[in-house]
Amino acid sequence: MARLVKLNATGPVKVEPSDKPIFVCACGLSKKFPFCDGTHKTCRDEAEGQTLVYDENGQRREAPRA
Repeated sequence: MARLVKLNATGPVKVEPSDKPIFVCACGLSKKFPFCDGTHKTCRDEAEGQTLVYDENGQRREAPRA
């Protein structure tokens, strides 16, 4: 079953174990999910109040309003 997961973070969550930091994806765009791969940088210019959909190539479009 497919699910639409809505995330609104524009950066990762930092987890600091004893040896080295780990960054967990909070934007939902990482190709290495649940770990951050830096893809959140594409979220920097998103306007507040928009709902965007990203395709498998990282291209985004505004989601149709219900």
